Amino acid sequence: MRPLSVLLPLILLLALPGRAAPARPTEAATVLGVESGDVLQVRLGQRTRRIRLACVDAPEPVQQPWAAEARQALERALPVGSAVSIELRARDVYDRIVAVVRLRGEDVAAGLLRSGRVFVLEGYLGRCDDLPYRALEDGARGRALGVWEVPGGLERPWDLRDRQDETGEP
Repeated sequence: MRPLSVLLPLILLLALPGRAAPARPTEAATVLGVESGDVLQVRLGQRTRRIRLACVDAPEPVQQPWAAEARQALERALPVGSAVSIELRARDVYDRIVAVVRLRGEDVAAGLLRSGRVFVLEGYLGRCDDLPYRALEDGARGRALGVWEVPGGLERPWDLRDRQDETGEP
């Protein structure tokens, strides 16, 4: 084991702004279906796994028509049988894999943000600081697309869930 005095310069070097982030584990998968605007099922190896798109949050089912639009947009982006790459970021409390999902090299969540179908969820599910998601959301907001058709945007899904937890509302 190396002493900290040897490792510290390497750790600091990796943390410098402008440095490329270390490669994240990526696996090939096949899309089996879409559950919502931010959750899908895939065949990963010999197992069926639920994948939560990293760093975004789709409208809740009570937020219609936006929740349905987000789901439909993800279904169009990832038809059943599509071969995708899953860039592993984390695992959530529901035992879903949190990942950046790419189809032919294109980040699927980026397209959802660009069209205003989902919100950026920074600093919660996986590390998002290496992704251009905030700028994509800002562009959709500026064009009043999707969830941004409502002035100021819809109630954020995480705020809605918190309010429902507090009040017991459905």
